[in-house]
Amino acid sequence: MRPSTTARITQAVRSPAGRRQFLRASYAAGSSDAQATVTPIGGHGSHLLGSLALADSLVVIGEDVTEVPEGALVEVLRLDVAF
Repeated sequence: MRPSTTARITQAVRSPAGRRQFLRASYAAGSSDAQATVTPIGGHGSHLLGSLALADSLVVIGEDVTEVPEGALVEVLRLDVAF
């Protein structure tokens, strides 16, 4: 499994209950994980391949989470880092 980190999300997001989601996103490093930010890219449709091409990370939203407020720390899978 790809290693994960944390970052503050730049906008609030919603997620259906009982479903794990992986949101396409753009990651901006900070001097620490708490200062790094991640911005969702594109919509929720799986057909949005263009936004996947622009993404360098995925925000992981757990099955038990239905809302994530702006500024919350979230789990991030970096796609631009070799492992």
